[in-house]
Amino acid sequence: MKRTLAVAVAVLPAATLLLMPGCKDENVVAPTLVATCEARPASGNAPLPVSFVVDVSGAEGAFAVAVSYGDGSSGTDPDTPHTYAAAGSYLASFTVSTATQSARCSTTVTVAGGATPTPPPGENQAPSPVFKTTPDAGGSHGDRISGAAPLSVRFNLCATTDPEHDLLWFLMDFDGDRKWNSEGTTGANCRKDWVYAAGTWHPRVCVHDMDAAYGRLHDDQCKTYTVTVTP
Repeated sequence: MKRTLAVAVAVLPAATLLLMPGCKDENVVAPTLVATCEARPASGNAPLPVSFVVDVSGAEGAFAVAVSYGDGSSGTDPDTPHTYAAAGSYLASFTVSTATQSARCSTTVTVAGGATPTPPPGENQAPSPVFKTTPDAGGSHGDRISGAAPLSVRFNLCATTDPEHDLLWFLMDFDGDRKWNSEGTTGANCRKDWVYAAGTWHPRVCVHDMDAAYGRLHDDQCKTYTVTVTP
């Protein structure tokens, strides 16, 4: 998603018909911008890191998102997880806008007091990875992407969470040569774009927490895609 500060704009109802200049009988239906959002997780003990999923449809051109987390803080990138430090009920809201449209959605996050129990030493718990791509991967396992060259693909692991709130390490091999093209712990490392030429490629993306031994990656912490690009 491309993010900038949202602006207030007028939104036409879905059924509104616009008469095109110079046309007597041709009408165009103005699309309705729709935004839905979800908190993952929606509840837990403080401090609670939360990832948000915002789905947008009906946008005319590029859109921006303004985020209000409900605890006095705000942002412009809903893909970045937010940590709620204190107990309470928070209404996180997201305002999506294009040059001519605006929509808003909200979701509640409930935070209880007390720290999240941690497992005994030596029993580190693996993160729960969330694999997303743009364009969306299809196939029975959600691992196939296709298109015409040059094909730009965005790999997104930013919604991944860890049960112990450990720092996460993201790794991405875009051309399938078993060499990491990108790795690190920041928001810039969990979401990357790659442009593919014609051919068949097998990119692999992984995530593990910093308490785990480096290179000890389980199958459910990685995903290999098949990217087919036609000339």
